[in-house]
Amino acid sequence: MKSMYLAHPFDARHWVRKWELAFEKETGLTLNNPFYDQPNRADVEKIDAGRAERYAELIASDLVRKDLRFILASDGVLAIIDGSTSYGTLMEIVYAHLYGLPVYLIISNGHHDHPWLKYHSDKIFRSCEAAKRHFKPCTDATLCPYISSYTDDGAAT
Repeated sequence: MKSMYLAHPFDARHWVRKWELAFEKETGLTLNNPFYDQPNRADVEKIDAGRAERYAELIASDLVRKDLRFILASDGVLAIIDGSTSYGTLMEIVYAHLYGLPVYLIISNGHHDHPWLKYHSDKIFRSCEAAKRHFKPCTDATLCPYISSYTDDGAAT
């Protein structure tokens, strides 16, 4: 796996961007952020600069088609669910699942056992740090065979 589409709530985009850049540096994976890495997202720049309202200049069909192409160009989806209302994130999870792509969820709002989220994902993490540990390359040859046999909470599987 080389790249993943990073689905996340729009309102979380600033802290997610900082986390994303650190994640990429530590894991060597590329996260395709639809708000910052996708061409022609002047709407986000205008909103961040206070020159436009959210959804003001969007054409729904164009945005959705671009996001779906961006998902299909990725090797999987990493989605952040933090309790914020984010209809797009949920749609992106379902589409990726229907496309047969691996879906990894970071669920920090306590709903990690939700049946719909479990059904549409390949792996659920309870924190961003747990996801980073999972995708970070193992550099200690003596520990590598044992790391994958532990859950995110440290319990042996």
